[in-house]
This record gives sequence, structure tokens and C-alpha cells, in this order.
Amino acid sequence: MAAPGLAARIPVADRIAPAANSSQRVWGQSHLRGLMNLFLPTFREDGRTLDEEAIRHDVRHAIAQGFSGTMPMINWTLPGDPNWREFYRIVIDEAGTELPVHGIIASREVENDKALLEKLEEIGTSLVLLASTYPADSSADQLYDLMAQRISATALPVMLYAATGRRAFPHLGPAGQPLDVYDRIADLENVVAVKISQPVSLTSTMQLCERLGDRLSMGPVNLDFLPLLARHFRIGWSGQWNAEAVQTPQQQLGNRLLAACAAGEAAQIDALAQQIEPALSHFFAVQAPVIRKGAHPWQHNRYYQWLAGGNGGLLPRDSHAPEGAIPVLDARARKAMRAAFIASGLEPTEAPEEHFVVGRAAWARGVRASDLSDLPYYSEQ
Repeated sequence: MAAPGLAARIPVADRIAPAANSSQRVWGQSHLRGLMNLFLPTFREDGRTLDEEAIRHDVRHAIAQGFSGTMPMINWTLPGDPNWREFYRIVIDEAGTELPVHGIIASREVENDKALLEKLEEIGTSLVLLASTYPADSSADQLYDLMAQRISATALPVMLYAATGRRAFPHLGPAGQPLDVYDRIADLENVVAVKISQPVSLTSTMQLCERLGDRLSMGPVNLDFLPLLARHFRIGWSGQWNAEAVQTPQQQLGNRLLAACAAGEAAQIDALAQQIEPALSHFFAVQAPVIRKGAHPWQHNRYYQWLAGGNGGLLPRDSHAPEGAIPVLDARARKAMRAAFIASGLEPTEAPEEHFVVGRAAWARGVRASDLSDLPYYSEQ
């Protein structure tokens, strides 16, 4: 009879794993591991000036979380705004060699995205997420060409974005996933990975992994799929989302779960999936409906970060979100988030709620909630 540890290991031959056949994919194999977060900006009391001290705090916090990458969220600092470059400058400077910083291109125009790729290379990002939007009636050849023009314009490792809504193509594949197009794109040498968005179904996720997993590193946002996926594919990372919702620097449940998946340790995968489930289920219950509306629950995301030691501080209103899509963070929601943390064995901060409202750095400077003219998406009650 095999020893318990050996019996619980998934045979390597039974899983699809990506081949590292370019310098970009070699980079991806060594750097795409564990959790990667979505980095939220912090502003001073005017809601416009970047709070450099707070941003640096959160970079150090991301490093303490053991994240293997971070992507600045640019909804409030779009390309062309001086704050775009300044935001990246601060994050990249503080991250140094300890935390790769990712970029994103999300324009509808090829030339705009190509120009932005040049800037992302210049400022020192390590990877770019291809989140561009395309005409909904694009043919397979047109979609391939629009994606390939962007990808071939950079030497950076490129991550594809499998998503729903306006980034889905129902006429090109099951559940809107253009599998044949992705299959061709996956042959480009600097395409290294696929981020699979949370609302993408398990069936579609399996189809993506089966079609692309031999060449690309697959990163599902939905960690609930991992116990099944890891038995068929090498899954070692998940990223560019509010990863602070499922772990703390002291209890890195998400990183441990993904490490177990990469190693094929079935018993450990199942045990960690059970432990993380309360925090994960609560986060997804809040996140998924808002994602489907085309937004994010920004103050909830920020609160999760703060619970584990992040700076906090209310995010300004998101002018790009559909009306009414972003929920209000009220006392009941905050209590439920703390309870979910505790149920997964995570210890939330005991700092006063006002520290969250203004942010740790601003609080230390003497700023109080009464100094703020607006409390967007937040209620004390």
C-alpha cells in the first residue's frame, strides 16, 4: 500500500501542463505563481491627488501577502492623465525586484493600445493584460488580427483575458469564448497565460484549459474550481483581482492552495479548499453580481484589503461604472466580511472603522472622517 502522502499526489502524466518555449514563457513559468492582486490607488482628501505614502504602504502590504504580481487599477488614473504615469512610478519604485508590476491595455483602438504598450515598456512593467474591446460582430479572422496587431507590437509577456459581457463573442464559441481564435493566438511566442474571469462557467473554463493549457499558463479567478481543475491541468496561479479577500500575510491560504494545486497534492488541495471556503464564498457572493453589471464593489474590495493590514481609505466615485451598479458598504456588510474572515481562520484588524474611512497613512497625518466632503459608496449604519 502506498504511503498516504504519495497516494494523495495527482500523477503528473495525467495533467496538461504548458510548455515553456520562448523567453516570455520561461519568465511566466517562474513568475506566475500563487496569488496576484489588483492594486487600488489612494488619494488625499481632495480625491484627486495621489497619496504616495499610502500607495507605498500598500505595495509593502502586497509583498507581505506573498503576491507574485500586482496590477494597478487605472479607473481613476486613465492613460493621458498625469496621475497614470505617477501611479505606476510609485508602485514600480516601491516594488523594486520583489513584486512584478503588470500593465493593462483596454482600448477599442489598435493605435491607442500600441502607443500605451510603448509607455508600459518604458516605465518598466513586467507583463501586460490584453483587455482590449473589439467590435461585437468581429469574424474569427478579424478578431485574431485585432489581437495579433497588439500582441506583436510588444516584447512584453502578454496575458489573455477570457471574460463575459462585452468581452465575449457568442457567435465565435461556446458561452462566448472564441476558442479557435485563442488557439491561434496561443501560438504567438510572447503570449504566456490566460486570466479566466470569475463569471466564466466551469464548463467554459475546462474548455479553455483543454484547448490552451498545453502552451499557456491558465489562471482561473474562481478558486472554487481548483479542486477539480488541478486534477486535470497544472494550475499554479490566480490573479489581478481582490486577492486580499481570502488571506492575510500571516495566513496565506490562497497562496498555499495554489502551491498545492501546482504540486498536485490532492489531499492538501481539498483541505485548504475547505478552510478557505467561507471567505471565498462570501467574497464571490458580493463580487460576481457586480462584475456582471460591468463594475466592481470598490469599497468592499478596499475593506477586505484593510482588514488584513492594508492602508484603506475610501475610493472616489467611479465615473465608468453603470448607474447603481456599485453597492454601498454599510455596517451589516462590514460585519459579514469580518465574520467570513474569522470563519476561515483569518484574523481581521481591530483598528477603529474611522481608520478605514480615511486610510492609515492619512490618519497618522491627523486626517479624520469629518475632514472629508464625501463618503462615496459608504454608510456608517
